[in-house]
Amino acid sequence: MSKIHEALSGLRSTPGVKGVALLTSDGLVAAASLDAACDAEALAGLASYLMTSTNRALQEGAMGPCTRVTIQASNGKAQIVEMPESSLVVLFDQFADVGAARRPVDEAVARIRRLAGIK
Repeated sequence: MSKIHEALSGLRSTPGVKGVALLTSDGLVAAASLDAACDAEALAGLASYLMTSTNRALQEGAMGPCTRVTIQASNGKAQIVEMPESSLVVLFDQFADVGAARRPVDEAVARIRRLAGIK
């Protein structure tokens, strides 16, 4: 198992986290720790589209780029964290405290950036 996969698996052990995926800037899956029921390629495409659309809207409003977005749905939550040339998608169950998971998510992002040599 690669060190990046270890970082994803470690984050997945956080209470409430159902899955984690590291995506390239062009919407491909670089690494993932997801349930078998989750289609990683579909998740990557949707997350990439969401971040592109969000950044376009923010640019129109002169607000700068999006660094993190959290989505709440009836059966779960998702958080996308932007990194240079990649993004981390974290899927949560509907009862998860996303605020409490912020630290483990940020630690995983920092670890992945270190491992990938991203400043």
